[in-house]
Amino acid sequence: MERSQNRGCGGPLARLLAGRYGWASLVRGVAVVLLLVAALLMVAGCAGGKKLAVVRDGGITAAVAVGSLDDVYSAPVNDTLQKKPQVIEVNDLQGNKIIMNAVMDEEIGEMVAVEQLNEIVVEARFRHVAERNGVVDLVFELAVPQQLQKSMWQVRFSPRYMFLGDTLAADRIFITGERFRKVQEWEHRMYSNYMGRIVPGEVADTLFRKGRMMERFRERNAEAGMEMNIEEHYRRSVLEKINRRMERSSGRIYSRFVVDPYPEGGVRLDSVVHDPGVGEIRYFYVQRIATRAGLRRVDMVMDGEVYTNGRRLCTLRGTEPITFYISSISSFTDNTERYLKKVVSRDLHFDAMYNIEFGKGEWRVDPKVGENGGELASLKENIAQILSNEDYVMDSIHITAACSPEGKIHVNRKLSGRRGESIKDYVMDYMGHYRDSLEKSVWEINGDEEYKVAAEAEPDGFGEGNIRITEVSEDWEGLFGMLRSDTLFNCDPALLERCTAEEDLDRRELILKQMPHFAKVQKEIYPRLRRVKFNFKLHRKGMLKDTVHTTVLDSVYMRGVEALRNRDYKLAVTLLRPYDCYNTAVAYVCMDYNKSALDILQRLPRDARRDYMLAVVYGRLGEEKLAVEHFLNSVEQDGAMRHRGNLDPEISALIKKYGMFNNY
Repeated sequence: MERSQNRGCGGPLARLLAGRYGWASLVRGVAVVLLLVAALLMVAGCAGGKKLAVVRDGGITAAVAVGSLDDVYSAPVNDTLQKKPQVIEVNDLQGNKIIMNAVMDEEIGEMVAVEQLNEIVVEARFRHVAERNGVVDLVFELAVPQQLQKSMWQVRFSPRYMFLGDTLAADRIFITGERFRKVQEWEHRMYSNYMGRIVPGEVADTLFRKGRMMERFRERNAEAGMEMNIEEHYRRSVLEKINRRMERSSGRIYSRFVVDPYPEGGVRLDSVVHDPGVGEIRYFYVQRIATRAGLRRVDMVMDGEVYTNGRRLCTLRGTEPITFYISSISSFTDNTERYLKKVVSRDLHFDAMYNIEFGKGEWRVDPKVGENGGELASLKENIAQILSNEDYVMDSIHITAACSPEGKIHVNRKLSGRRGESIKDYVMDYMGHYRDSLEKSVWEINGDEEYKVAAEAEPDGFGEGNIRITEVSEDWEGLFGMLRSDTLFNCDPALLERCTAEEDLDRRELILKQMPHFAKVQKEIYPRLRRVKFNFKLHRKGMLKDTVHTTVLDSVYMRGVEALRNRDYKLAVTLLRPYDCYNTAVAYVCMDYNKSALDILQRLPRDARRDYMLAVVYGRLGEEKLAVEHFLNSVEQDGAMRHRGNLDPEISALIKKYGMFNNY
């Protein structure tokens, strides 16, 4: 009986697997495993043979050469449908007509297009590339030789770009053999089959529970009033354990089956070679990088590795470096300084407000009261800056001392005067200490390297007579302003009108005390009315006239020029846009705002740089005739622009297309 039960426990597992997948599927899986083992053993033997030795010992690797975006994005043109070179007619600065890309046909007496021979393909090691809108597209061509195109190999290339002392590791390139990919697909398929046999958690509870048997048992015992926990008894625990074990082993099974996983992330190209032996295979690869200040050159090298059956066979010799020279329109920046006309005044006035608090009925300055410590420190700092200023001399200080409307007016009048005098004494005392500290800290060295006190500076003539005091016995104006602006007190407008209309200040205070929140006003607003206002009057040293007209460097404009030189084009456009000048147009061209640049350039006087910029803009807008004409005019005014045109890919393409300078 026990043996029968044991077989019964194993029976459902076999029936489950065979029922879902079939015995034939299991048998085919075992056969495929055996076949794969045999294939891998055979491949491993081949991989270590002569083919690998040729690659490893012969130093074979891929070849790279610079390319262009035209190679990447342009579809091949049928030779029979290829258009003939275009003939265009342009004018030089004297108005003479120049016919480009044409010769005189003596038989018919007309100008005809020049027949161009197909170019000889040369694997270039360097190229000038144009920067636009703060980015550069670097294009290179990867040539994979026949010796690396093995059916069971995967070649992994890793491009590296080096510029400004930094290295950028770009996305990898995978060249995969056909049999390698088939084995790779089989590995992932076997793992997927394994994972397909694991019962998902959301259905496991239902699948591994003997639901009908459990419900029947409960129905039979419900009549007897018995309540029992029978969940565990009616579960297929063996199958459930097997399922959990398979789930826990998924990582180990993945490592066992998937020897060569599919690449994840950081891969630009994953190409499968289906027919090895057809010769060299070429790929075009584009890498976009953001320009940086001072970026003039980028070098690129590529490393490679050969893999098979989950192991690295060899490391390929690094490719010869190729170089990209970055051509930027920002090099046309005009660095001429720009100045603004400015009117300089002799006299300078500025106000400063300090909330110096006094105790009720007190007039002496006490740094320990309220926030006086910080307020007095700020006052002394301002005075020190004025006294140490090399351009200005202090003429006078006007102190306005105010009291709160608390108490009798004749008492407050005396109190405000005493507070003003106390502030005046505090200021004079600090200025005296500050002057003494300056005089004591001035030293000079004579020829014998001995220290001595420098001669005392001439007195500036500032004394007590230069400080004027205005007394505000009761600051009613300030009080009314605070009450109207502060919504927390919800002051009655009619009450304020009565206070304003009352001319007797003592009776006015009695009216104010009728406010519901007068105690709060007295506590929070009155201390803020006991404040001191300073007005400082200064004049420029050595200046006799009231005003002088002078010129100063336009700092905003020069910041825009600096941003343009540093290739921070967004900032350059922001700062230079209001000036509507040549450098603004250069910033627009760098940001590819060609129509905005054209609007400015057309209004500027003609010169070589302006015509060159117009050639670039017209070329981008598809107006090639105007582009060629303005470029030739630029060269006519400055011969150096011809060399510059060869460095700019946009202009260089026009030079080649229309055969400029062929007769020179």
